[in-house]
Parts: sequence; structure tokens; C-alpha cells
Amino acid sequence: MIVVALYNLKGGVGKTASCVNFAYLAAKDGYKTLLWDIDPQGSATFYYQAKPKNGQGIKKLISKDSNLDNAILATE
Repeated sequence: MIVVALYNLKGGVGKTASCVNFAYLAAKDGYKTLLWDIDPQGSATFYYQAKPKNGQGIKKLISKDSNLDNAILATE
């Protein structure tokens, strides 16, 4: 499994655009790809025009009571 994470404290430096494009290219090359948008603004989710299933935030999503499979939303 390959894991790629982008991080920067400064806003507006292209983190979301880079992540969205990395995910797109990986999926296009046949890799199973998960783009996890944990930004409170939900910018990566906006790129894919997806409607999140879980409106309770990341704390609920990663709790022991939650199943990550239920939170994954397939896009094209």
C-alpha cells in the first residue's frame, strides 16, 4: 500500500488541488484510491461534487463505533 499525505500550515498553497490531482492520476493508472477530505471546508469533496454521508465530523468517523466502509463514497 502506498500512502501519500500533503501537509502545510499555510493556506492557499495548493494542498487540496495537489491531492485531488494525485488521487485522479493514481485512479486513472488503475490504483485503488481513497482521498480522505478532513479539511473542515470540505474543498476536496467539492471538487468531486460529492455529498458526504457522515455529517458528524472526523471524530465520529474514526471512533470505535463507526465503520469506515459506511463513509466511503465512490465517484467517477
